[in-house]
Amino acid sequence: MLFVVFINDLPDSIPDKTTAALYADDTKLYRSIVSVADCEDQQQALNNLDTWSSVNNLKFNASKCKVLTVTRKRSPILHTYQLGSKELLRVGQEKDLGVTLTSNLSWDTHINVIVAKSNKLLGLLKRTCPLLTDVKVRRTLYLSLVKSQVSYATEVWSPVNIHLKSKVEKIQRRATAWILKSKQGEIPYQQRLIALNLLPLCYDREIKDLAILKDAVKVFACGSQTT
Repeated sequence: MLFVVFINDLPDSIPDKTTAALYADDTKLYRSIVSVADCEDQQQALNNLDTWSSVNNLKFNASKCKVLTVTRKRSPILHTYQLGSKELLRVGQEKDLGVTLTSNLSWDTHINVIVAKSNKLLGLLKRTCPLLTDVKVRRTLYLSLVKSQVSYATEVWSPVNIHLKSKVEKIQRRATAWILKSKQGEIPYQQRLIALNLLPLCYDREIKDLAILKDAVKVFACGSQTT
């Protein structure tokens, strides 16, 4: 809490057209770049940050600072940015709060990462809990260790094509078979879901999307009433 109070005035040092996003000890600067002048303004924002850090005796770790350009243009404006005397590394993708962002906003990389991680965790459960017969305990282990991985921040990266949807859903197909100790094809997937009181992961994502939409509509309605 004291750290948050300490850095509370950091956004005040940023130019108006650049936005600062703070979370714990992470800081992100972002803005729309349509000209070289915009790049220069973004560099000025970095200069202001460097000055703020010197005044407050709280140096940024420039080696961990990176530049990610998000665009679908074939020839985007690419500028070399510096923080103090350190040239910032330009990357094509970066993990931010557990979600892998790419320069073209494709979520294939992130989905492949979480699918691999979830399959490893499910494999770990199978190897370490072969004698665990309680279905409720198995279900709880799946929900807490595996489903939590494939359900995190789906409002951001929810897959749109059938291939990726199937890739994610396959995790729960394998997990439900393990929970019920069902051999392949013995119990249909739909029946396994009913027995375990689970929704298909695609339905789960849709419900979360609708919840976000509902909250957004409420905020819009409140804003309309106050204007």
